[in-house]
Amino acid sequence: MLIVHCPFSIELMSFLSKLIAIVLAATLSGGIVLVAYLTFATFFPPTSPPPRIEFTSVEVGDIVTVSVTTRGERVTRAELWAGDQLVAREVNPNPALSNPWAVAWQWQPPHAGVYPLAARAYDANNGYGASSLFGVVIPPQQKLLFSSNRDGGHALYEIQTDTRATGIWQPPLSQNRQPVVSSNKTVAFVSNQNNAWQLVTRTLDNPAFTILTPNLNTVQRPTFSPDGKKIAFEITNANGSTNLVLSDADGKNQRPVTDNDGYSGQASFNPTGETIAYTLRQGNLSDIYTLALDSGQLTRLTKDAAQDAQPAWSPDGARIAFVSNRSGIAQIWVMHTDGASPLQLTNIPSGAEQPKWSPDGNWLAFVAYTGSGEGNNRRELYLLYAPPHAVKEEQRGVIRLTQNDVDDTEPAWMIE
Repeated sequence: MLIVHCPFSIELMSFLSKLIAIVLAATLSGGIVLVAYLTFATFFPPTSPPPRIEFTSVEVGDIVTVSVTTRGERVTRAELWAGDQLVAREVNPNPALSNPWAVAWQWQPPHAGVYPLAARAYDANNGYGASSLFGVVIPPQQKLLFSSNRDGGHALYEIQTDTRATGIWQPPLSQNRQPVVSSNKTVAFVSNQNNAWQLVTRTLDNPAFTILTPNLNTVQRPTFSPDGKKIAFEITNANGSTNLVLSDADGKNQRPVTDNDGYSGQASFNPTGETIAYTLRQGNLSDIYTLALDSGQLTRLTKDAAQDAQPAWSPDGARIAFVSNRSGIAQIWVMHTDGASPLQLTNIPSGAEQPKWSPDGNWLAFVAYTGSGEGNNRRELYLLYAPPHAVKEEQRGVIRLTQNDVDDTEPAWMIE
């Protein structure tokens, strides 16, 4: 028999053998990889993304009510933090079926101030997601006096800073404005008596008042010394010049403390009562000075081209709040008592003015032009939390007290 060898058959068989070997090797390798993957997945299961949580509502009153919503697989608990303090926690009773999960808390802040709230949601592996910060401003439980034309001519009203409850305080038998409260609970204000602006005083609980300056008719902007024994105020002469006068708290022993052709006013005592800060305006210049009452030493605190005015000395004596338009429009600023380190505290597009420190030095009452009226009828009352440590914007907070179309102005803290 004749046997013929075909080279193509041999090569084909060789190729098929190699292909089968490759397929078998690949299959074996794939099986090994699959087994390895399944083994790894069994002992090291893939992690789910962390839960998500967000605030859905925050209501501020005596009690802060917070609502949040979590999203994610098997969220086991949610927490509410105020700064670095855990203030509330809720455990999810059914993590497998709660996606999304809504949670609500009620929390009583320990004191007035600013609290940066954050919420956290945890899963079964203790992984967590956090919300954005939400700043809550808790107002103090105090009262302000202020002047308003809400019932016609300007009269004096009181407002509770935490509830905003408002009522008439001095019946509007005449125009009454610019209240200030002494440490011994005497209230001074200016009253238009027979077309003459007089300085008057009364107690907190008796509306009958006493005229202290029958010899004058242009009294404006009174302020008490810290011990309540002296009072400084402005008078304007026939030439239009305004200067400061100092007297006893009963109006006696009046003596001028400034003598300028322009405007010297808006006085504020330092805590010892030995020095006043005030506004000196001449021509287009308006700056803040301090004046030692005994020696007469005058010190200029602001020296820029801006209009600086309305100084308010803090109760601890370390800071002076003031109004300046150096950022483009009048805002509340604060500086050291030598004029150093000025810091802008407000950023209200329509402007802010009239800062007044609370007795504890943590709050400023002020006025901003945000109402729905025209001109001065846009002025509304605000509070600003600005304690000594609040050097960063997130450490401060603003609360609006009034909202209307009338002139709410000239706030003064009541001492009860």
